Amino acid sequence: MTGRSAAGALWQESTAVHQLIKNEIHTLKEQQRSLRTQGRIGYITIIILVACIFVNCVFLATVKDYPSLFIAASFYLYMIYFITLLVPLGKGARNLPFDRIRQFFITLYHTGIIPATDRLTRIFLDVFFINSRALFGGFLLIFSCDLIFAAIGFYQGTFSSTALIIILFQSLAILIFYFLVWKFEPYSTRFRDEIGELKGRFAQNRIPRSIITLMFGTSALLVLFVILSTIILLPGFTVKTLLTITGLEQLGNLVILIGTLLSSQYFIVRFFHGISSEQMAARLSETKITRLQSTRIGSGVGLSLPPGSHETAGMSADDRCEAAGTLLESKIYQLELRTVFGAFPVYIVNPDFSVILNKKVLDVIKGYFLKNGSSLN
Repeated sequence: MTGRSAAGALWQESTAVHQLIKNEIHTLKEQQRSLRTQGRIGYITIIILVACIFVNCVFLATVKDYPSLFIAASFYLYMIYFITLLVPLGKGARNLPFDRIRQFFITLYHTGIIPATDRLTRIFLDVFFINSRALFGGFLLIFSCDLIFAAIGFYQGTFSSTALIIILFQSLAILIFYFLVWKFEPYSTRFRDEIGELKGRFAQNRIPRSIITLMFGTSALLVLFVILSTIILLPGFTVKTLLTITGLEQLGNLVILIGTLLSSQYFIVRFFHGISSEQMAARLSETKITRLQSTRIGSGVGLSLPPGSHETAGMSADDRCEAAGTLLESKIYQLELRTVFGAFPVYIVNPDFSVILNKKVLDVIKGYFLKNGSSLN
């Protein structure tokens, strides 16, 4: 009787989690339709975009220092754009007590839903890379222009060899980073599977697991250092040095000129960002739906069977971890649509940790995993 009672409790919890997953899938599909409708490019966006291109054409024809100003504005743009779009805090995360967040993840870790402490770190890294990938097209256009202007300026004697090296190094560093993110998608399951296969090859060569962990950990830290130094910290130093070397600091109306070009570049990048981010939003929603449906709980395995059946009772701990973790991550990865007064729509992935304070959801997940009798009520 005890075994049948435990199996019955597990069946009830499986049914509850399955219902949560089903509701999440329905929400994602509705969100897809809503975001696509809201994100359509309108006439105002096109008019502003044409005006920005026109401004650059006028500057090119009338302002002697246009190449230098364009390059300086592009680095300012990069710093501003990064701050406003690549580091979202999440509307739900702003008012959440840190102690409750920490206690929540400790609870999930001890119960086994989070088998490793790196899941939270991976969530933030994935958000960073997903949003970065959508920026590749716009930055490719702007910083390719930087490379062309730098080469022309050096050929005409406007730029010294030092200025040329600085512009080439910073522009190429930015382009290479975003190209690698666009090409390899380090947030994707495919990329993580390839890393796992690479680790497996090392293990087959009888390399100790501790050495493999050290190798990959060191490589990850090295990549993080390169990103922080060349992509995040260095642009500010680069633009300051460039202004000094090129003599733009002595130029009258410098702030107005750079500000005008920066604004035009911003809307141009945002236009291409909007196109890429719409594709990203559709792919992310579809990926979340596929992952939810692929779990044994999400696919409905054993849920139509009576309590105590072998299908239900035979669910492994890994299956329960996968279902719970996938559901939580799906709720945390939130798509948001942001516009500039209704124009230039852009989608971003914004981690919303308010879900971890949803007691009804957490009781079901934890109760299911621990085989306790929590309910949706």
